[in-house]
Amino acid sequence: MTVDHQPTIFVVDDDAAVSRALASAGKLLGYPVQAFESAAAFLTGYDSTYRGCLVLDVKMPGMTGLELQRKLAADGPTFPSS
Repeated sequence: MTVDHQPTIFVVDDDAAVSRALASAGKLLGYPVQAFESAAAFLTGYDSTYRGCLVLDVKMPGMTGLELQRKLAADGPTFPSS
């Protein structure tokens, strides 16, 4: 069963100031925003019943945004399509 959540913007950035700015912009546009300080935090905290988009920092310690994108693509669709 898929829960019907409003599309959400997921921000993954290790820079707190950038993360806050992106979250504020998303909220001003009327979208719920969930921010994560790392790719690992996103992977453990993401609820797969939520639809939305990812805004990823390219350079982060540990797993970069590009590595997270590759992992999500290799693991198959994790974002519900509707």
